[in-house]
Amino acid sequence: MSAPSTIGRYEVVREIGRGAMGIVYEARDPALDRTVALKVIQPAAEADELQAYEERFLTEARVAAALQHPGIVVVHDVGRDPGSGALFIALELLRGRTLADLASDGPVDWPVVMRIVAQVARALDHAHRSGVVHRDIKPANVIVLPSGEAKVTDFGIARLESARQRLTSTGEFIGTPLYTAPEQARVEDVDGRADVFSLASVAYTLLTGRPPFLAPTIPGIVHRVVYDEPEPPSRLVPGLPPDVERVLARALAKDPAERYPTAEAFAEDAEDLIAGQPPRHAGGDDLVVVDEPAPGSADSNVPPSAARTASVLPARVSRPDFPLGRVLVAVLGIGVLASFLWLSRRAPAQAPGAARPGGAPATVPARPSATAAPAPAPPDPAPTAGQAEAAGRLRIDFDHPLERGTLRIFVDDELALEERLAGQKRQKALVFRMHEGTFREELDVKAGLHEVRVEVRWDDNLRRERIVGNFRPGLTRRLAASLGRIRRDLNLEWK
Repeated sequence: MSAPSTIGRYEVVREIGRGAMGIVYEARDPALDRTVALKVIQPAAEADELQAYEERFLTEARVAAALQHPGIVVVHDVGRDPGSGALFIALELLRGRTLADLASDGPVDWPVVMRIVAQVARALDHAHRSGVVHRDIKPANVIVLPSGEAKVTDFGIARLESARQRLTSTGEFIGTPLYTAPEQARVEDVDGRADVFSLASVAYTLLTGRPPFLAPTIPGIVHRVVYDEPEPPSRLVPGLPPDVERVLARALAKDPAERYPTAEAFAEDAEDLIAGQPPRHAGGDDLVVVDEPAPGSADSNVPPSAARTASVLPARVSRPDFPLGRVLVAVLGIGVLASFLWLSRRAPAQAPGAARPGGAPATVPARPSATAAPAPAPPDPAPTAGQAEAAGRLRIDFDHPLERGTLRIFVDDELALEERLAGQKRQKALVFRMHEGTFREELDVKAGLHEVRVEVRWDDNLRRERIVGNFRPGLTRRLAASLGRIRRDLNLEWK
């Protein structure tokens, strides 16, 4: 069907797009002599459907017109064509590429992605402060102009938080499943943190070249959004800075309470990454990475739709956003270095037990057996200045319900400890008897960011998880690990 020649006072030039909200034309406004994008609602077959469409369409116009921000498309006019009765909204015509077009070219460099994230997040923060949640952030709804400026479009399904009226019936899901937030997929009330999750999903797509929750069917996508974690982007993008992955990890947290509290905080961390600074809101130095079940393990027979995929999650740690700790550590490090240089002049020979050249941590040899609760080891001698500068400490606290098994600890894929596990019988209720075992150990770890992998084997089963932590000279980090009693899930958490 050919395009109409006029709609309202606007002269139609050509059709430039179609979507759920209607047809978009390039049109000329003769009154102001400017070119606009004219969005026209598509007629629905039933009267009640037409009414719902019109209601949503007018809501888009009212919401978008109230938002005045450089990162949000400008609304010029809204009305009804007297001849056809069609509703229309006149928007600024943006000549650029959508993020969907950009993603079709392949993975995008992370600095470019973070610049887009920062711009879009600041536009969304403006909307959120005005009581508006977009609810449909996806690549097609962000346009990048030739100048590099990013603009958010299509507030057609936005929810005005101050309004009592809901635009969807009970249980109806609206949005784009690939980029929706878990709480939105569960048809729960949402706030601005849902847009943060969606924007992070878009960023993941740009970085890796594929959406984080891709599945063959819409139910499969929704299942993955709600229950599964995406593959760590560093596995798909060699050389991706850990801080970029950490920022995405927090923004993609399933629980809204663990995400960035505002889109502004997300924008600030993206800007920190671009400036080469540590992200100020990313929640510390820690990530938890959950591996897929190993072939031959008890979990290997779980259907793919229900299997836990590799994941990146923010560790449940509480850290202040203000980087005072970094300043104190830097000052302490300078003092330790000065002391070390002074001592080295007086005693150039290396003291027994000092760190080996390069600061590599000593590998703990495998021991044949251990009791369920080994006696505490005598306190370690005070470290020398060189040791304090080169090494931190990793304390392992592992609780398990196994009668026997094997625990292995790897630091940066190098075996640091192998321990045979033994649990003592504990009677539960009147009939059931279970085992309880504990294991405690401390290891030297070279200062810096390291990946710690924990593996537990028993019978024909294997569980493994990985966690990344930053180790500081002379300080001990405690890793609490536990194996579940029923499902035998392996859980890691920094304490």
